[in-house]
Amino acid sequence: MSEEKNKEALRIKFNQYLEENKHRKTPERYFVLDVVSETSKRFDAEFVLNEVFNKKIRISRATVYNTLSILVDAQILREHEIEGKKYFEKTPLSQIYVRLICTKCGKTKDVKDADTISFVNSKKYGKFLTSYSTIAVYGLCSSCVNAKRKATLRAKLIAKEEKLEDKKKNIK
Repeated sequence: MSEEKNKEALRIKFNQYLEENKHRKTPERYFVLDVVSETSKRFDAEFVLNEVFNKKIRISRATVYNTLSILVDAQILREHEIEGKKYFEKTPLSQIYVRLICTKCGKTKDVKDADTISFVNSKKYGKFLTSYSTIAVYGLCSSCVNAKRKATLRAKLIAKEEKLEDKKKNIK
């Protein structure tokens, strides 16, 4: 889907949500939606504020936060918390996916796991109608694992060298 069509689809979905939930359709909300639709990476509210201000649009911090919350409720955005900070990203097309989230650098990766998808699809929760499912797996990405491993090895090497120096001093 082209970027322009995608943007229009988000606008239609947002309009529909605002009407169904009796929210006002304000220009400020659409400015936030435009920033969100032009963003391909994970972002926070401060990013949206900066983008809006860079476009010389006057909008309150509260309006940005409230609009992001509405976009989450409308299932246009998904919200994630990493190390106590809220991040947002556009809702993926797939209704079930596994998201790998690095707790060190915040890098995310979506993976399709056929076993997990079939397991989630097989679950029934009484009369609860599931819209979508996200499984978040938190841990360290390969880059952070390698960095941690190198730091550990470096620390062990330094400790070994200090031990050898202490032994040499004790011999003299």
